[in-house]
Amino acid sequence: MKKNHYSWISTAKLLWRSKLLKTMRLTLFAILVSVVQIFATNAHAQQTRLSLNLKNTSIRSVLEQIENQTDFYFIYDAKAVDVEKTVSIEVENESIPEILDKILEGTNVNYKIDKRQIAISTNSAKNAVQQEITVSGRVTESSGSPLPGVTVIIKGTTKGTITDFDGNYSISDVPSDATLVFSFVGMATQEIPIEGKPSINVVLEEDAIGIEEVVAVGYGTQKKINVIGSIAQIDGEKLESRPITRMALALTGQMSGVTVVQRSGKPGDGGTINIRGVGSFGADATPLVLIDGLPGALGDINMNDVESVSVLKDASSAAIYGSRSANGVILITTKKGKEGEVKVRYDGYLGVQKPTEFPDFVNSWEYAEMYNYASGTNSFSAEDIAKYKSQEDPDNYPNTDFMDEVFSRNGIQTGHDITITSGQKNTKLYTSIGYLNQQGLISENYYKRYNFRMNAVSELTNNLTMVARVSGSYEDRNEPIPNAGVTSNEVEQIVWRALRLPATYLGKDSNGEYGLGFAAAGTPIAWIDSDSYKRRPSSNAGFNMEFKWSPIQDLTLTAIGGYNFELNEMRAYRASQILSSEFEIAESNLDQQKNTSVYKTMQALAEYSKSIKNHDISLLAGYSFEKQDYEDFSGNRKDFPSNDYTVMSMGGVDVQKVYGNDYGWAIQSFFGRMRYNFNDKYLLEATVRRDGSSRFPETKKYATFPSVGAGWRISEEDFFKSAVSWVSNLKLKASWGKLGNQNIGNYPYQSTLASGYNYAFGSGYSNGAAYAVYKDPTIHWETTRTTDIGIETGFFQEKLKFNVAYFDRNTFDILYKPSASVSSILGLSISETNTGEVNNSGWEFEIGHRNTIGDFNYNISGNLTITNNEVVTLGLGNVEQPNGMVGNGSSLFIGYPMQLYYGYRTDGVFLTDEEVADWADESKVSAKPKAGDIRYIDISGPDGVPDGVVNSTYDRTYLGSRIPKYTFSLNLSANYKQFDLSVFLQGVAGVKGMLDGYAGVAFSGGNGNLQRWQMEEQFDPENPIRYPEYPRLAINSGASNFAISDYMVLDASYVRVKNVQLGYSIPSRILKSNHIDKLRIYCSGENLFTFKKYRQGWDPETNTSGTYYPILSVLTMGVSLTF
Repeated sequence: MKKNHYSWISTAKLLWRSKLLKTMRLTLFAILVSVVQIFATNAHAQQTRLSLNLKNTSIRSVLEQIENQTDFYFIYDAKAVDVEKTVSIEVENESIPEILDKILEGTNVNYKIDKRQIAISTNSAKNAVQQEITVSGRVTESSGSPLPGVTVIIKGTTKGTITDFDGNYSISDVPSDATLVFSFVGMATQEIPIEGKPSINVVLEEDAIGIEEVVAVGYGTQKKINVIGSIAQIDGEKLESRPITRMALALTGQMSGVTVVQRSGKPGDGGTINIRGVGSFGADATPLVLIDGLPGALGDINMNDVESVSVLKDASSAAIYGSRSANGVILITTKKGKEGEVKVRYDGYLGVQKPTEFPDFVNSWEYAEMYNYASGTNSFSAEDIAKYKSQEDPDNYPNTDFMDEVFSRNGIQTGHDITITSGQKNTKLYTSIGYLNQQGLISENYYKRYNFRMNAVSELTNNLTMVARVSGSYEDRNEPIPNAGVTSNEVEQIVWRALRLPATYLGKDSNGEYGLGFAAAGTPIAWIDSDSYKRRPSSNAGFNMEFKWSPIQDLTLTAIGGYNFELNEMRAYRASQILSSEFEIAESNLDQQKNTSVYKTMQALAEYSKSIKNHDISLLAGYSFEKQDYEDFSGNRKDFPSNDYTVMSMGGVDVQKVYGNDYGWAIQSFFGRMRYNFNDKYLLEATVRRDGSSRFPETKKYATFPSVGAGWRISEEDFFKSAVSWVSNLKLKASWGKLGNQNIGNYPYQSTLASGYNYAFGSGYSNGAAYAVYKDPTIHWETTRTTDIGIETGFFQEKLKFNVAYFDRNTFDILYKPSASVSSILGLSISETNTGEVNNSGWEFEIGHRNTIGDFNYNISGNLTITNNEVVTLGLGNVEQPNGMVGNGSSLFIGYPMQLYYGYRTDGVFLTDEEVADWADESKVSAKPKAGDIRYIDISGPDGVPDGVVNSTYDRTYLGSRIPKYTFSLNLSANYKQFDLSVFLQGVAGVKGMLDGYAGVAFSGGNGNLQRWQMEEQFDPENPIRYPEYPRLAINSGASNFAISDYMVLDASYVRVKNVQLGYSIPSRILKSNHIDKLRIYCSGENLFTFKKYRQGWDPETNTSGTYYPILSVLTMGVSLTF
């Protein structure tokens, strides 16, 4: 397989020559300045060199010069050390110790360098001045249980440590008059003066209800207790150490109202995310993803870089993003540096993958026997069957397991991440690099990703802060594809053909020659061995800078600039191939594509927050401008002289195609928000955003999206506190608002001319053009109107939580194509117009409980979402069906969910041929039914009642939807001393699925494969039962058992053991001598078990509509190391 012509070098050259470099300069300069500030260490004292020329000056002045020119600072007692002594010094490029030795020569003064701190004292007063001691102790919570991981820092310095798993800590060389700061997430921070005490034990108290805990919201953060909107948040720690390649999959089941569906386990594939149902059948219904406030993709982020993920589900929280928030918003906040010493963390794992489910097909002789039985012929003679069974001549009578040959390995998956965090009081830096390698189950099928991120925060002055971020990723996907005898260039086609080919077909004979398969194009085994390949490298680089300035108290002005460059390439070569000495695929074909995307944004914000007694008010006003430009190029050539030279210029010129395009869009927005809070009891919030998009006509370019919300924290009322003290939180909240969806494509209102329309001119015809499709010039935003009502509760200081919310999302003006009857009025077809409407309503429930019993800590949480999806109208697309249902006649009907199955109801199978005559006439569905064929039910007729005839006009109905009605999860975690264990269960219910084509139908197409369960569970005329798992096996019998019906549409509900992880953290007393802070080893299992009613061998999430790649289970061993 050829994998040439792509490399890091060529990609780097392209990036270097682009305009990207110009945007990088300011950002990189700012970050480099931050790096210089941070990485000053003790070695810096020797490495830092100064040149001084000072005459008759004081020691104090020399010290000040050193402080001004370096990152070092001095501490001394001016009463004990004579810093006013006059000295002269002239040095060139000398180190700090050399300079200090010279100015202190002949005195009784000594110095000690500790990191960037230099302590100066006299010999006689050294102990009195410094009085450095070792302080140790134990940190516990109120129950007496130890608290591991508590940060202990000497106030005013970067020196500190963390408690071990027994809650113990120890810090040496601590000034006796210093103050220790103890901090831990969810606990109230404590500052304790040392006062010369060598032992200090601390009891940290929980915040009453995490009163200072904040969540990410649109354009900022907010205290969790005061949030009115429906926001779900998950900490990045819960996403780490799971062997998941894409962020979307990591969110599965983690939050109520968020549904993630994974249809494929192909390396690098993610999942489809919907928030509170599917909101559109005309435009893109996926949520907006923002990474540190700027648009991005879930595939762009390394999970180890994530600080938190917030999902904005209702209008109160999402309306600030206006025209792109109709389907929800996902806010990803990346990690920042922390004040303290440099910390380096390494995370690595090695995993082995295998399918969660795998279909089992019959062997060759079983297939031959069943084929004869099903067809009523002797296509395979008894002698043939015996030879298949004996396997004495496998070249002519093979027994090929094509699925086993294609999925020839357990794919290895590895991940490595290194993060570096550091910071001083004014500057903090976070840097990470990551590498992921996911090998597929098919040879030469892989996904690789390289990530880089650097976040720097610098307080330039007391009221000016700069944040600079740089991120980059490179992805490389490779897969085998069929040779040039097949038009598809996807690996799924190889899998799909492996599903179809029976074991009677030859894969590869003893001479190394390949079987011809169907249509003499070869088999999946030949294709994998061929030089055919598909390579998809992609590069992404993002840069943004943010400045926050507080010119006066309570006012913050923010300016943000962002730039993102993306390069996507595709190269698919379908090779010529010699299959055997008698047959060759002579044709070869190369498709090549390249597209670039450049995104730019500028944002300006002003926020004023003021507290007056019990009144808190916050006002936000902002402006943003975004622009994105795309450029596409593709080409195709055939007939390459050799598979070794697959550059475009080597192809034949007889058949060649070139295509190019460029387009773009822009949007500018004005937005504002007001929050009011009275005494943490009564909460009010209002938001408005006005967006203008280039995608719409001039008269429809702008739209306004408002929202309002209110909350009442009943638990803060005096009458409530005195009556039910065990209720720590009780909040009622409600919100309403309008959201928009501009993801409808580019400029859909513009009509274009189509060539090929000739017209009479004189005595002949001339070439002409005409409008073949009418475009609606008034196309505008899809709009969603949402209502949300919720109750949040907490009991026993938040050890037990229960939340419930009701939501109603009504999306109208959905783009949809009018019916043929409407088009006929104009005499030409009509493209989409704003005419449809969908409603999603339902309930969300969340529960959580945590507790500590001695050294044992546990946490239990779960969520349940009930979603009712309903098509309200198709507007101009409404067509009343003869059976009374109104819709498009296939997948969309008023009053029913989207993505539905529309087919027949059944009542088992015929037990005898005689039963057929007594049943309704189903010849229009199944021409010649017999015993063992499906009994289709006559449910209606022209008069609205059964008429004795089963047909597609009156007897098809709603059979279920692929959209789950119920989604739920349960998360259990516990730790005991150094051990930790977590179990994560996730599932769906009220959802249907169907095995299509070769996946569900025996002998599909007359020569397809046969699964073992179909053979073993088929209708048996010797022992007939009404409801067998599979009807009678038949080929070309005149009967049709495979029309869409409730016999074929299956219950796709499942409960999955999504993740189980067991970890052990090495005790800190063992690690200290090796200068290691933390070391944890763990084993993890992803997608371990699935409980379902679905067909044997098939995962209920898997797509089988023409493509298939099994979902994977992964067993992993990993390590996390911090030093």
